[in-house]
Amino acid sequence: MKRLIYLAVLTTVPLAFAQNQKGLIGKYVDKSEKSYYGMSGCGLGSVLFGETENRGGQLLSSTTNGVYSNNTFGMSSGTSNCVPEKSAKTAEVKKNMNMFISANKEALANDIVKQDGETITALGEIVGCKDTKYLGTKLQSRYNVIYSKNETTAVTDNMYDVIANDGYLVENCKL
Repeated sequence: MKRLIYLAVLTTVPLAFAQNQKGLIGKYVDKSEKSYYGMSGCGLGSVLFGETENRGGQLLSSTTNGVYSNNTFGMSSGTSNCVPEKSAKTAEVKKNMNMFISANKEALANDIVKQDGETITALGEIVGCKDTKYLGTKLQSRYNVIYSKNETTAVTDNMYDVIANDGYLVENCKL
C-alpha cells in the first residue's frame, strides 16, 4: 500500500510544476485574468479543491487528478471543468449568467414578460449586449423555451442558446 501511495505521489507531483509555452499549465497563466481552474489542470481535483493559487492546494488537486485518472474523461466529455480554450469565454459568461439568474430569477422573469427592466439591462451587461431593447424583445419571444424547466442551470443554458442562435445578438454581444 505504501508503494502505491509513493508511486501516485511520485507520478503526479511533477504535474503541478509542469510548464507549457506560456508558463504553468492551466486555462490562464496571466494572474490578472480570472481562471476557471488552477495550474494543476481540470479534473476531479479542480472540482474538489476549486480555484486555489497556493502550491499545497494545487498539489492536492494534481494528486487527486493523477490518482483517479479522470482528466482524459473530463477532457473528452467536457466535464470536471475541462472546457476547450475557445469556449473558456462561454464558460465564464454562463457562470456569471447562472449566478445572476439564481439571485434574480423571479425579477428577471417579470422583466422578460415586460421586455424591459433593470434585470434585462444587467443581463445585457453580463453578456456584453449594447442593445438591451432587442435583447428583451428576443427573450420575451422565447420565454416558453427559456423557462421550460425552472432549474437555474436549465434557464441559463436555454437563455444562452437563445442569445447565441440569434445573428443580431451574436454580432452585437461579446459572446
